[in-house]
Amino acid sequence: MREDDWTYFHDPEFTQLLSEYENAQEQGRMLYLDADELTDIAEYYMLLHEEEKADEAIRLATELHPESVDPQIFLARQQMFHDNLSEAHRICDAISDQHDQEVVFLNAELLIREGQEDEAHRLLENYYADLNEERAVFLYDAANVFLDYALWALARKWAERMIEEFPTNRKGQFLMADTLFSMGENEQAIATLNTLLDQDPYYIEAWNLLAEAQSASEQFTEALESVEYVLAIQQDNRQALLTKAHCLFHIGETEAAHQLYQQLLRVDSHDDTLHYFNALCLSSLEHFEEAAEALRRANEEGHGMSQEQLHIYLQQAYVESKLHHLEDAVEALKQAARICTKETTFEYHLLLGQIYLENDRFELAQKQFTLAVEQSPDRKHTMLLIGIAFGEAGHYEESAQILTAMLQYYGEEEAGSAIPYLAFCYYHLHENSLFLHYLKGSVGVSRETTEYLFSPIYPGIPPEDYYPYAFHHLYGRFPAEEE
Repeated sequence: MREDDWTYFHDPEFTQLLSEYENAQEQGRMLYLDADELTDIAEYYMLLHEEEKADEAIRLATELHPESVDPQIFLARQQMFHDNLSEAHRICDAISDQHDQEVVFLNAELLIREGQEDEAHRLLENYYADLNEERAVFLYDAANVFLDYALWALARKWAERMIEEFPTNRKGQFLMADTLFSMGENEQAIATLNTLLDQDPYYIEAWNLLAEAQSASEQFTEALESVEYVLAIQQDNRQALLTKAHCLFHIGETEAAHQLYQQLLRVDSHDDTLHYFNALCLSSLEHFEEAAEALRRANEEGHGMSQEQLHIYLQQAYVESKLHHLEDAVEALKQAARICTKETTFEYHLLLGQIYLENDRFELAQKQFTLAVEQSPDRKHTMLLIGIAFGEAGHYEESAQILTAMLQYYGEEEAGSAIPYLAFCYYHLHENSLFLHYLKGSVGVSRETTEYLFSPIYPGIPPEDYYPYAFHHLYGRFPAEEE
């Protein structure tokens, strides 16, 4: 659900309207509402995937207002989202006022759906040339049509035109920042938003987008600071709470992130992406049964059409494997492979190998890992991942063999990333000299990886002190400088 949809559909005016409509439906009495009000109710139900209720609301709209454009546009878009483009065209063409701006946008969207984005651009250009009022609003909406379909270059053209023609309109600057963020140009987006916020420090949407851009750039501390500006103005702002939860998850504050996702789900239990993110937290906390239930809800609410559907299936495969539900894990991975936009690659074989390994199907795992290495564009990294997979499954001897072979073949300069994992393997194998040898160099390779692996073993100790602490623990003295 987009932020503007969520805001409108949780506005007291709309919730009151919805309550009156639902009460009338329950009592079997007719309630006269405007066409746009009934269309809003139908769109609300569609967002919840309650299509029968949406159909009933729009049926009433067309009965009460047979000439109104809004219900007809809803019906056409409904068919469009079901990929019934010919029927969507038929409904659209039957609308009497073809010059209505929303009909023009509908025709543009149909062209985009048919892969004719340049024609859609020209259609909007021609309409805009004759437009005499609310031109800034049109430019903003035109850019967002292309943003919705990830057509960044065309979206940017409309954003640039809006800035050129309406340089003092802050929505134009925001639109450009949104476009830059969508294109992955996060630093430019951040700079634009900071300029905008210098002019208006209470611009909530700009703070939220700034936090998203900072989070996407892994500037989690800065993103959390931006979020707090929003929450100071509006303590229940959904987008701010969502970004805060994401940041907390990424900095390892998993329980706090989980609590925020739970808070958001209490307000909107029909959001499939919230159930998915909640499942990520539960998986990280090793609450796998609860994670499996959260993923079931994500699939139920998303009806197989979630924007996170691929990741939902992948996470299902991971969770079901952890629960040793082998058949369910393999099936979830197959579902992910079916909807993946690219051909099955080494990643599929790698994941399938991990599932088999975790469920003690050693030979099947070996076969999948072999296929993964053969198909991988980066065999060194794939070998590292396979070695890690063996270690995570508790096969430390095999993990050490793979990682040692990788280190010997590629050398420390290219394959030094194996060193922290080798230290971890030899710790569990109780081979103290090798454990200390690799632990000594581990922090220099990756402080983060070393801390991730050993902080549960040495809680409260800085990673730089792991080696002398471990040495002292094993031998009763601290190492000499030459050791």
